[in-house]
Amino acid sequence: MTPQGEPRPMPVTVLGGLATGVRDCVADLARIETSGLAVLAVRVDSDGRTASWQLYDRSGPVDGGSLKPSRPCSPCQLPPGLLAVLLRLARTAGYRHLLLTLPPGMQADLIALDVTHSHVCGQALADHLRVDTVAAAVNLARLEDDLGCGDRLADHALAIGPDDGRSVAEAAARHLEGADVVVTSNVNDPDPTASARAVALLRHLASRASMTHICHDHLPASGREMPAAAGGFWMPTPSALIGGNRFDADDVRERHGPLSLPRQPCAPEFGVRTTRWSSRRPLHAQRLADALGQICASVIRSRGHLWLANRPQSIHRWESAGEHLAIQTTGTWLPENDGKAWQAASARRRTFAALLWDPYYGERRCELTFTGIDLDVPALHERLNSCLLTDAELSLGMEEWQLSDDPFADALGADPPSH
Repeated sequence: MTPQGEPRPMPVTVLGGLATGVRDCVADLARIETSGLAVLAVRVDSDGRTASWQLYDRSGPVDGGSLKPSRPCSPCQLPPGLLAVLLRLARTAGYRHLLLTLPPGMQADLIALDVTHSHVCGQALADHLRVDTVAAAVNLARLEDDLGCGDRLADHALAIGPDDGRSVAEAAARHLEGADVVVTSNVNDPDPTASARAVALLRHLASRASMTHICHDHLPASGREMPAAAGGFWMPTPSALIGGNRFDADDVRERHGPLSLPRQPCAPEFGVRTTRWSSRRPLHAQRLADALGQICASVIRSRGHLWLANRPQSIHRWESAGEHLAIQTTGTWLPENDGKAWQAASARRRTFAALLWDPYYGERRCELTFTGIDLDVPALHERLNSCLLTDAELSLGMEEWQLSDDPFADALGADPPSH
């Protein structure tokens, strides 16, 4: 109870990921081993027009239903009918914890953020439940293939709605980056070395997440009598998913905002390397376009933001996963004397802008992080540096930079006028 005598908001763990077998095993283990925990399993048809849910507790299935939202389901939002189910469970069901399991195409951190800020019939969900942890289920034997897979989710009936054009690699990378906890399994893995490399990839891409591993119990002397419903699996403890209070809504907003902070590189292991490249100089758009193939070779995942010289007002997000590369306009750089624009920015962005402010460039900068296997870091940095403006080009000034040809014009549109 709260000091005022009101019931405390029910904690919710949100579990996503491409490994549906691992996800369902985790759910069974958690509900069997954790008193007072229920599992709300969400499913969405491939066309995104029908969503169903099933509620399980220690005894098995106890409730369920289906609904047809007024518009197709989204990868980052639950339909209102499912939010209403969440509210009802939080208010009346009496569970101590809820594990919300999602379809592979739903992005768990954004679903968690949506739940945190949603209202149902004028009631704030945050008054009745709170997101405790965001988790991702990973099959180590599949991870490297998933991160390199250029197929669309729709090709594997994993898309959420007709407009979901994401690739398998994009979804796999975003699940890892959004997770507070990663739950892994490598049952019947024919290549332990590949699993070790997969763990290294997890450490590099999900660097802020803790990890727990599900194993198949082959040891009769383990001293544990597993319930039949758990299928002979065990993990050290479900507490890794429950009660950690790890979810940080501000961190999720920042990661998906116009100017996300790059990942800090981890130490190389099993051939997996991550490197961070940054520059206060802008990039020459045509030289960058010509070098994209070389830059992305051997890269499994890269993220960050760009400053293109001929677009001095715009922030451009860079995101690659496997064979897929996207460069998108996500906002504008903060003007020096526009107090309203500074107030609209997040506190974290204002802090970094003030710390990194340059009298001429302002907050403008390029920052990218690349992860790959056997990545040639010096060659990659050399290619990126070759795309920057030269001293002679810099001396011409911003007005001249804007006159250069723009190979990204069709994709990015026009740069907004200066303030």
